[in-house]
Amino acid sequence: MAETSAVAEPREAATVREPGRWTTVMLLVAVTAPQLGLSLLNPSTPQMALDLHTSVAAVQLTLSCYMAGYAVSMFAAGVLADRFDARTLQALGLLLFALGGLVAASAPNVAVLGAARFVQAVGGTSATVLCRLVIQRRYPADARMHLLTSLSIVIAATPALSPFLGSALVQVAPWRGLFVGLAAVGVVLALAFLQLVPRARPAVPVPPTPRAVGRGIAEALSRRGFHRHAVVISLAWMGYFLFIEQSAFILQGLYGATEIQYGLLLIVPALGYIAGSMLIRRSASARTAVRLGAAGSAVGAVALVALAAAGAPTAAVVVVPLAIGFLGVGAAIPFAQNGLLELDLQAQGVGAGLFFFIQMAAGAAYSVVIEALHLRSALSTSIAIGLPLLALATIIWATTRKRR
Repeated sequence: MAETSAVAEPREAATVREPGRWTTVMLLVAVTAPQLGLSLLNPSTPQMALDLHTSVAAVQLTLSCYMAGYAVSMFAAGVLADRFDARTLQALGLLLFALGGLVAASAPNVAVLGAARFVQAVGGTSATVLCRLVIQRRYPADARMHLLTSLSIVIAATPALSPFLGSALVQVAPWRGLFVGLAAVGVVLALAFLQLVPRARPAVPVPPTPRAVGRGIAEALSRRGFHRHAVVISLAWMGYFLFIEQSAFILQGLYGATEIQYGLLLIVPALGYIAGSMLIRRSASARTAVRLGAAGSAVGAVALVALAAAGAPTAAVVVVPLAIGFLGVGAAIPFAQNGLLELDLQAQGVGAGLFFFIQMAAGAAYSVVIEALHLRSALSTSIAIGLPLLALATIIWATTRKRR
């Protein structure tokens, strides 16, 4: 029986065809779960702090717990996917996401809330790795960029639109009820994913032993392109995630936005992110598109800091420059992900897990450092968000020059 299964799996993994409509829909919907968990509750941060008898800063740190779980999930999902079917792992991850949501809904204090959000992320965010492995294993190379940019657009739009949705929902439901709603979404998505997405087993299953994992890590780190793309995606995520984490403090605390206004304001930077993804999706040259996006990152970062230094009293001085700055983020993320898939690693799961672990760990670590510095002015937070965007532009322009 073991030999029969081993023979069948490579044949399944070698299937080459265009993705079906419902498969594409489910891949896109699956990646919304971790993004909803990341930002749907942001407008409720002040109320959560009151109910849990803690500070807004402490509740914001639960997002860092979420990001830590995100990083763990990336690596664990990648390692397991080298042995098991990515589709089944994704369904199990969504069920764990639902469990974390239920625990968060009943959290008696901020410590339990942070732990629950960690569990949420370990389960739901596996989609970041597993959906891309489904794409790599099931579909031809010329269909991948289209799917990857679609995933990038959804990942960008969800954190931006979900606070607006959360702002509307919090008018009729408490924040605990929103966590229960997220749990229900996780269960429904898990069942639908099993029904609508094809199996995506590894061509050559690799047991998740320390030795095999070590070989996979060494193989990934030996590839020059891996380093370059990991740095690019990490810098892009550091700037984007720090804004998402600090957005309630910046827009509501510093500029006095209401919950509804806050949700609407977050849409503006997301439009820049989406435009960057569309730029690279429609461009005949990914290299040219990502360089144009990187130029936008540099311009947006400089404008963000300059306007903050000028002391303008409106939130537009934050969201408009970031809409320009996130052009580079929206282009760089699918560009880096496609570069990873082109490396054709033997241990695809370990390589992808390590890649996204580095991305999420960088975002979490940067946000913790910035929070520890207690930056509480428009200028200091603008500098903190702008620095990764400037570094991103520099790295992209330095590494995508034409070679003779």
